[in-house]
Amino acid sequence: MKKFTVTILSYLIATFLIMFALDFGYTKVYENAKPRTKFQYLRSLKNKQFDYIFLGSSRVENGIIPAIIKEKTGKETLNLGFQASKLNDIYTVLQLLKEYNIQGKRIFIQIDYIYNLKGNSKILQYQMIPFINENEVLNKHFKNNSKDYLGYNYVPFYRYSRNDLKLNFREILLSVAKKKTNAMQGDGYAPKYGTSENHRLTLPKELDKENIVFDSIIKYIEKNKINATFYCAPFCYHGKNMEFTTKLKNKVPNFYDFSRAVPDERLFQNSSHLNHEGAIYFTDIFINQVLLKKKNTE
Repeated sequence: MKKFTVTILSYLIATFLIMFALDFGYTKVYENAKPRTKFQYLRSLKNKQFDYIFLGSSRVENGIIPAIIKEKTGKETLNLGFQASKLNDIYTVLQLLKEYNIQGKRIFIQIDYIYNLKGNSKILQYQMIPFINENEVLNKHFKNNSKDYLGYNYVPFYRYSRNDLKLNFREILLSVAKKKTNAMQGDGYAPKYGTSENHRLTLPKELDKENIVFDSIIKYIEKNKINATFYCAPFCYHGKNMEFTTKLKNKVPNFYDFSRAVPDERLFQNSSHLNHEGAIYFTDIFINQVLLKKKNTE
């Protein structure tokens, strides 16, 4: 019995050491690799300064072109829209700007029906998992928003095995080989091409009476004296319940409503995302109606 117990303990210890070694190795690769995800790109911008930083979901990532803003205003611009982001994600990214000392003279936050949505972007979650213990902001994000937090935080290699579909050995090899992705292209802008037919969009009928996360964002902005502006990006022109954005305007301070700024549906890849031509069109509108309008007061 004693021999059996010793054998079992030996296997357990060996397994734990292997898990610890794999966790350490994977994490070091992700920490030091050239950016292959947009979140790694964000980390690579530590201690840099920008004139304008845009936060939000894919409606930012696919709709604001920093190169055009730089060309027409001379301002350095960063697009930090992340696919499927909700307010929780935007709040985390906003806090990470301070954590990584990424400074923006003006912060633009895109908000729309996500005001009514709970939860987080699974895509951004995958990208952040290797860095869960890098700082308090990231750790707190998973603690508040992931049912797997205890495993991610305390069990070696659990976060990688649990998310093997995205954080697998192939990705490690590609990182070690320094294989590039488009994560660092376009200062965060990711174009969409083409246009689908029969665009359909239905916004919520009512705006939630309160949103704790949004209130936290406002308090954080005020506490840190951030020069923040909110806006709603364009939707296809024939959407239903478009009066939702008017209700949003009554709730959100310093808000620009561009929900109907693009009338030509050929400029949309789908009902809520502009294609590349649409992004050019809308970026010009944003420059003229917001950036140049405020130029003399910056």
